[in-house]
Order: sequence, then C-alpha cells, then structure tokens
Amino acid sequence: MTQNNGYSQGNPIMKRTHALLLLVFFLISQSLYAQDKYPGSHQSIQFKRLENTHDLSAGKWGPYSKQYAGISHIPEIRAGVRFDFSVVPGYYRNKIVVPNVLFESGYFPWDFSPDMSAFTYRYELEWKDKVYVDVSYKILDSLTVLASMKCVNATSMPQNVTLNLMAWLGYPDIFPLKSLSRPQGSKWINAADYSSVHYGKQSPKDNLVTDGLMRGEIRDAAYLDGSAIRLGEQTGDKVSYQVNFKSPADGGKLLLVYRLKENRSCNLKITGIANESLLLNGTGALAVKDLQTVLKGDLNGDLIIEVTQGDALELNGVLLSDGKSDAELVDNIRENYPQIISNPQEKHAVLKYKDNPSYYGIAWDSNDFTVREVRNDELDSYFRKLVHNHVDSILNGNNKGHYFNVFIRPVELAPNSERTVSSLICTGTLSQVKERLKKLKTVRGDSAEAYKPVVASTPPDRVLPEGKKYELSQRLLRSTLLSNVVYPIYTQRKYIRHFTPGKWWNSLYTWDSGFIAIGLNEVNSQLATDCLNAYTTPVGSQSAFIHHGSPVPVQMYAFMDLWNKSQSKELLQYFYPRLKQYYGFLSGQLGSSTTGVLRSGILKTWDYFYNSGGWDDYPAQVGVHRQKAEKYVTPVITTAQCIRTAKILRLAAVASGNEKDAASYDKDIRKFSHALQSFSWNMKSGYFSYVRHDAEGRPLGPFNYSDGQDYNMGLDGAYPLFAGICTPEQEDILIEKLFSEQHLWTPSGICVVDQSAPYYQSDGYWNGAVWMPHQWFMWKTMLDLGRADLAFKIAAKGLDVYSREANESYYTFEHFFAKTGRGAGWHQFSGLSTPVLSWFSAYYKPGTVTAGFEVWIKSQKMSRGNSTYEAVIDFDKATSAHKRSILVCMDPSQKYQAAFSGKQLDIKSPYPGLMEITLPASNKEGRLLIKPTF
Repeated sequence: MTQNNGYSQGNPIMKRTHALLLLVFFLISQSLYAQDKYPGSHQSIQFKRLENTHDLSAGKWGPYSKQYAGISHIPEIRAGVRFDFSVVPGYYRNKIVVPNVLFESGYFPWDFSPDMSAFTYRYELEWKDKVYVDVSYKILDSLTVLASMKCVNATSMPQNVTLNLMAWLGYPDIFPLKSLSRPQGSKWINAADYSSVHYGKQSPKDNLVTDGLMRGEIRDAAYLDGSAIRLGEQTGDKVSYQVNFKSPADGGKLLLVYRLKENRSCNLKITGIANESLLLNGTGALAVKDLQTVLKGDLNGDLIIEVTQGDALELNGVLLSDGKSDAELVDNIRENYPQIISNPQEKHAVLKYKDNPSYYGIAWDSNDFTVREVRNDELDSYFRKLVHNHVDSILNGNNKGHYFNVFIRPVELAPNSERTVSSLICTGTLSQVKERLKKLKTVRGDSAEAYKPVVASTPPDRVLPEGKKYELSQRLLRSTLLSNVVYPIYTQRKYIRHFTPGKWWNSLYTWDSGFIAIGLNEVNSQLATDCLNAYTTPVGSQSAFIHHGSPVPVQMYAFMDLWNKSQSKELLQYFYPRLKQYYGFLSGQLGSSTTGVLRSGILKTWDYFYNSGGWDDYPAQVGVHRQKAEKYVTPVITTAQCIRTAKILRLAAVASGNEKDAASYDKDIRKFSHALQSFSWNMKSGYFSYVRHDAEGRPLGPFNYSDGQDYNMGLDGAYPLFAGICTPEQEDILIEKLFSEQHLWTPSGICVVDQSAPYYQSDGYWNGAVWMPHQWFMWKTMLDLGRADLAFKIAAKGLDVYSREANESYYTFEHFFAKTGRGAGWHQFSGLSTPVLSWFSAYYKPGTVTAGFEVWIKSQKMSRGNSTYEAVIDFDKATSAHKRSILVCMDPSQKYQAAFSGKQLDIKSPYPGLMEITLPASNKEGRLLIKPTF
C-alpha cells in the first residue's frame, strides 16, 4: 500500500503518463547511483592505518591539550611530549578567561570541521554573546597554523579587550624521575617488553589486563620509561626476553634495574644466554645490579629470569653493555624553560625546548603588545592574581612550569563592533620556522578563508525543515565530541591520541568510547573506525580487548552501525575476528574469563569492574556490593548483551564467509536465553530479576530489596527485550513499563529506575536522572519490534531535552534531571550523549537510513538527490520472524512508495522526507525499493 499522495484514480491516460515519467525518472536515478556515496558522505576508510596501533589517524596538530583549550603539536608520537598553544582573553586590567579543560571556565567548543583541520572556541566575557572572543584555528599545512581571534562587542558601551597568547610544553602524566646513563652501543630492554611471562598465581584479568597494560606491568614515575613488571608474589614467577646483541670481543656486561622494598630480598635464577643465581637486596629505591656475567659473541636467544625465593620484586629492565663502562641512574629533570629568540620589531618569537626536537615560532599582527614569561605550573589562580601586574615582563611564581606569553592590549572595540587579531604558529627546523614567521601578513591578507576557518559539518540544505530547531545543539555536541581528544594516553606500550568522554576523564573508557564511535559514525567514518579499533586487539593478543570501566560491548553496536552505513568488506574482514575474540571473553569462553562460572548460565562481570551497565548508583548493583555478594549474584544486562552481540556476530560471520561459526553462536543464544527465561523472569514485578546463587553456582531465586520487592525494577530488568528473547506477554509488560509515567517514562524521557520502586531517588546520579545511552538501546529495540512510533517518541524527547538545555546554556551536559530536564554532570560531555547525533541524522538528515539490530543491510544505493533508495536486506535469523521497522530520510519535496521483494509496503511519514517503513514478518533476504510516486 502506498503513502496517501492524492494520486488520481480516474484518467487512464494520466496513469500511463505518470508511469512513463516514473520509468524515465527511475532510469535517470539509476545512472546517478554510481556517482554517489551512502548517506553522510562516508569517506573511504584507510584500513592499513589500523594495524599494530590504537592511535588515531589524525594530524600532528589538534586539540590535544589536557590543560588549556587551544591547539597542540605532537613532534613524536612515541615520546608523550606535546607543544601547547592557547589564547587567554579578558578585559583590559580586569577579569580574564583561562580556558581550563578540567572545569567550567567560560569557553565553549563552538564549531569543528569533521576532520579537525579547523575549529573554533568561543570565550564569553559577558554572557550571553554580549562581549565574546571567537578563537579559530586553521591548520594550513603540517607545519603551520593560523589563529584568528575575533573580538565582538554587541553592547552599546565601548569595550577594551586583551588577548594573551600562551605557549608551553606538555609532558606525559608519568614522567620518569630517573634515566640511565649507559655506554654507547648498549641495549636496554624494558621489563614490560617480554616475549613471555608466567605467574604462579592466576588472575581473572590475565587475558583482560586493565587499560591494555601488559600482564604484570606497573606504571610509576620511579621507573625508567615509566614501566616495570612485578614478579615474585609466588615462587616460580618468571619472565623471558628475546635477546639479539653483539658483545665486544673482550666481553660484555649484563645488568638488572629493579626496586625492592627496604630491608627485603629476592633470589633470582638467570638462564638462557647467561646462567647465574643471585640475591637482590632492597633499599626502597631504584637500583642497578651488575650480574658479573661476561657476555661473549653474538647473542641471539632467550634470557629467562625466575624468582626462586624471597619477596616481590619490581623489575624495571635489563641492560646489555660493552663491559667497559658502568651504567648509572641519573636525575631526569624536566626542562620547562625554553630558549627564547624574540624579535619584537618583527612581532614574532622562536622557542626551543630541550625535551622537544622541534623549534616553534609565534607571530602576531597587533602593534600593542608585551612579551612576557609566566613561571608557574598553572595559570588559573596565579595568572588571575597577576592581572594587575602591568610592569614586569617575568611573572615569577613557583617556578615549576613555564608559559611564554604575548600580551596584546588593548583591543579597542566601539559599541556594536568587532575586530580580528591574527597569529601564526609554526614548527620545524630553525630556518623553516623563521621563514614561515614572515608569512603572517601574506596568509592573513591573501586567504579569503583566513577569517572563516571552520567549514560547517552539516550544510543547512542537508537538514529537513523540522530539524532546524536542533541545529545549534547538534553543532555544539559535534564540536564537543571532536574537541574531547587528548594526547598522550598510554596503552599497549605506546602513547596514543584518544577520544575521551570529557577531558576530566584522562583515560581509556570502554563503553563510553563505544558511544563515541557511534557519534563519530555521523561525523567522520575514519575517526569512528579508529575509535573502534582502539578497543579491539588482534586474535591471540594477551588482552581479548582493551578494557577500562563498564564492560558493556558497545563496540559491537558501533561496528554494526558502521557496517550498515558503509557495507565495507574490509571493515567486515578486519573487525570480525577481533570482535569474535572480544565476545569470547565476555561470554566466558576465552582464556582467564570468569564471566560464565555459575551453573545457571547467567553471566556476571564483577571480577572486572564494579559497574555492570555504566549506571553507577543503580540500586541492585549497589546492593550487591554492599552485601559483598559479587560471587553469587548476577545482573541481567551482561547476559542480554551477550545474546544480542552473538546475534550480530552471527550475521557478520555469515557475511564474512565464516558460516561455520553460526552454529556456535546459535548454541550460546539458546543457552543464555534459557538461563534468563528459566531463572530470572519475575512475573510478580514484571521485570527480569538479579539472581542469587548458592556456593555451587546453582540459582536460588531473585535478589530482593530489604522489603522483599524485586531489587531490579529498572532498565536492567528490561534488557531481555533488547536481546529479542521475550515472549509476546513479556514484551507487552516491558513495553508498558518503559512508556508508563508511573514506571520508567518521565517528563525528560526513560529513566533507569522504576519510579514506583521503594529505592527510586529523584536526585540520584543514574537513579532518578535521564541519560541517552540506554535510551539509544531501547530506541533500536523499538525499531526491531516494529514499533517505529515508540522509537520516535524516545528520539524526539531526547532531542528536545538536549537541545533545550544546550541552546540555553551552551553546555553539552552529561545527564538530565528527570523532572525538570535541566542538564547536570560534566559540562562538556560527549561520550554517552552521542545518541543525540544518531537521532538527529535518522530523522532529519536526508540520505540517512536507520534500522535496529536485526536488519543487516547487504548493499544499498541512494540517488544523488536522495529521492530514490534501493537496498538488499537480510535479517537476524537467530530471532523468530516478525515485523521490523526501518527509517529512511529522503528528499522532502517528493511523495514516495515502497516495496520489499515486489510487495508494496505501508509508509508512515510524520512529516515530509521521513519514511517509517514496516518490513514484512519474514527472515528471508529481500530487496527494498523506495521511489517517488507521480
């Protein structure tokens, strides 16, 4: 049945004419397909960049600072050192705005190009947009950046603005306090760079080491390189190194660098290229031990170190040297103070830092300036205190840090006027820097784009009229998403650039980063793929995936989302083995995993993190920890997530030529579904319960609150709906719970905890607040269930709540109060809020196609004008056939009809351009065609 479009039922000639026009249009549209890319102009993904790295394929310039918002340069990715540049604006001899990334400080990520080659921060001197400075950075080439500082006075009073250009060197969080003075030609092997390690004491984390560290690795500034390994908690602990070293003719030395607690000792046995037993004594400090072994000839083999007796040892590494000179530990001093080569007449300066191989140049175009130095480790309080120092060129603080400062003042602004000041930042050799510094006038004068450095990531004509009201909040969230990238983050023995949910979280975070990848799917597919890659590991790796925090496998859903957008065979072949390994550990079938130790078959992840679903104060979860019941009580979400990911991987297995894996996934799906249905469903509460087990792992019954009510009245208890394993009766009950104002539906969307539960709190962090991520899962679930109406209800509410707050405050908050809808938590948050980007694209960006987790798009093509769409669609065959919904956003000027394998389909269109299509209740692959009606 077609959409109601006013088509005439009468004149047969008119019908034939319309049919002919339709045929002509269809043939023309087909000729356009080959020229088009799928929705969102997803660029070709460079898969060669992904191997052997967890880093981003981004430039050396970017918004990477962990201190103050601006632009950073990374001279060498392995070193962990970066050069930072920032602008600190203010009123002349009055307040200043120091853009600290770790708390609210008056600046906002304002506009970012999708590739991060240009971006703008807004500084509000007088709220709201009365007096402000827009600082824009445009990366001109690999060595040069143009900074434009647009100062705006939208008041009826004249204003005097100042601009402080700040430059400094940023060091890694763990900066080694010592280095090793060693002979030329010697070979240093850090203890964490082993070929194998064996521990007598086994750990659940042996194959899932937190933060992607090496097994046994410990990080501290006391160690050379910042890393060591711990040995000797059990006798027989041993580590092996592959050595390739050519000893001098008269022999070489073998030395150990280690640390032991004071007055403790440890006995070691050395075998392989050397054979020796020795006793190490501890002082509590790092020490060097000469083994007295004489190394002869070309050494190519194993060096094995085994603890035979004594106390735990912190082994920092092994040094093989020429045997003539001693190695010694020396202080490793940070060199914060640069050599400054300043030329005030030419309005530029050159900086050279000892710990950075590059030179850096800064040029500016204002005639009213002073060159200064701030000798302090922070700017927030110290620099504000010194705002009234109008004389000194050196502002002496605690001398623990250094900021080069060009103080531009005053920038005089008449009422309702603006003025732009420019700066050029560059790097390279001294001659390269000096040459580039001369080009500021040329760049500023000749480049028409100099004052328009940011290209909007969503052109206005790519948005349906009904979505215009969301454009500001979408831009703010996209900008926050792209600004929340930091360097350095340490994992797998390397420093990387990494997207983080907010710069306050200076770390990896697995489930947040899955949602970051989902958000990046709407912005930049290469960066999305990089983000996905950061958390997967090659088959056979020591860690099954990169883990930090809540073990919710959002990477699986980011992968499927990216597949349904791109149909990239390379994506499928590259990620399927990695995600299969990820799933194997999470489902309790790989290595040291303990998730599936209970006889009920219900999974738990308490051995890896306190948080099962990202919901910190979820009542049942809190109750488990308070009662110290982690060994015997299981949540629902982990098993439900494994069921859904098994279904997704089953689709990926078949599509990638790994059909033999399907039977294994089918077996798991049956096992886990049976476990939840048999032991977790609680008819009394209408939710699936946390389940208690006895000492032998047998299920005992629901985990109840103190008054006897089900402790799991909340979203965890509804997750089997997401997994697609509910009976029709259970579906009805849980859908009613989700959308009932007496239960989970609030004025701001779906809450995590049932409002009728005795443990519900209106002021909780998750318990009583509204977040976007679990709503995204339920939105996808509604599409899987063929309830496009309820999916729209979730998305529309989320977009409304989010945009209302962002438009008002310019902040992209972490969560929202259920009753009022006001934002709270981290103010520039992007991780778990990215579903807002997905919802906007799905409903308001022509060219976007969206389905749930049970629709696998094998191929698709959209005409250039987004007026004809064709796709080959397969379905999740591990779930019984039923109706499913798909959303297609198209050219709003047309009326449409749809067919699946030749059968006409119903189309519901809440507004022109959006198609809500219900697919047949079948699991048989078919062809979907949407085309205009005439």
